[in-house]
Amino acid sequence: MKSKLIIFVAIILIAGCNKVNKTETGNDIKSDKIYQYSLLTALANKVYDGNLTVADVKEKGDLGLGTYNGLNGEMIVTDGLVYQCLADGTVQVPDDSELVPFTVVTFFEEDQKMEIGAVSSFNELKSEIENHLPSKNIGYAFKIEASFKTLKYASANRQEKPYTKTLSDALVDRPLFDVENISGILVGFWYPEYIGKINVEKFHFHFISNDKNLAGHVMDFEASNLKIGIDYCDGFDIELPDNKGFETADFDLSQKYNNNK
Repeated sequence: MKSKLIIFVAIILIAGCNKVNKTETGNDIKSDKIYQYSLLTALANKVYDGNLTVADVKEKGDLGLGTYNGLNGEMIVTDGLVYQCLADGTVQVPDDSELVPFTVVTFFEEDQKMEIGAVSSFNELKSEIENHLPSKNIGYAFKIEASFKTLKYASANRQEKPYTKTLSDALVDRPLFDVENISGILVGFWYPEYIGKINVEKFHFHFISNDKNLAGHVMDFEASNLKIGIDYCDGFDIELPDNKGFETADFDLSQKYNNNK
């Protein structure tokens, strides 16, 4: 199983290219690929340290999500700015030198726009979006503006070395927050089901309020006035951590991330 995972990652890496390429005149052009650092399987198996910096993340995309070394809260990237939601619910702007074990970002360019008057749940929104996707075999990035009547979201508790809890165990007692009557932005991705152990299949969203005081991993909500921007992505650019933690990890492929926890 482990060898199959490595082969699959290698195929994607060969097919991908850097998010920013050069034209013949030397100008930067941005591709429509989704950049991902590390694997969900690695994060699920306690590989909570990476050597990618927040400054690096900004060079890879202007919209996305992730976490920080030691599972120290949730990452939200929007409009090229990176935020960190800590376990106590506070939101801060991390230093460019802060390290990241897992992130997914892209340079967002809207290819499709939808407007929905109201939804009674996150699942209702996901079903509505899926019904309008042109293909289930490519990746998508989303930026959604909405007014939330209710919103349930989460952060993560920082883990201490030596890391003993798998991701599913670490999230059992994750901090949960409930708010009402707030406006904000959802950022996230849809990955095809064939993505396997590389990332969460289908939807994964993070939230940040318009005043940037609240943020986290989206659990559920009731919302109205939804303006949905969708970016069609033409591939995946996956970079693996260059450190001992990743290289020596013995991946248990049965470890998963329940996106609803």
